[in-house]
Amino acid sequence: MTRLTLAKAFLTEPRILFLDEPTASLDPDIAEKIRSLLKEERRASGLSILYTSHNMREMEEMSDRIIFLQRGRVVAEGTAREIVDRFGKADLEEVFLKFAREQRQAS
Repeated sequence: MTRLTLAKAFLTEPRILFLDEPTASLDPDIAEKIRSLLKEERRASGLSILYTSHNMREMEEMSDRIIFLQRGRVVAEGTAREIVDRFGKADLEEVFLKFAREQRQAS
């Protein structure tokens, strides 16, 4: 279903795509092919993509800019490298875990 939905989205030659966890239900091989397709479409057509995912490796690969939201508020934004450096973490996954654990403790 995910591949069919993406194919339908491209039929109208959009200028912007809103994708929510577009590779979450795909096996790793197909997910990589979808990411490659999205990057190529972005390069070839100037397509903008608003991409949400809990997969931080994927976000690093796919994003020019990243925004972390916590309880509806922006708590970090910038390139992956800027965010990682700002919080003194090894990678985006560690930053994500920091915010997720803070939210659980506040609940």
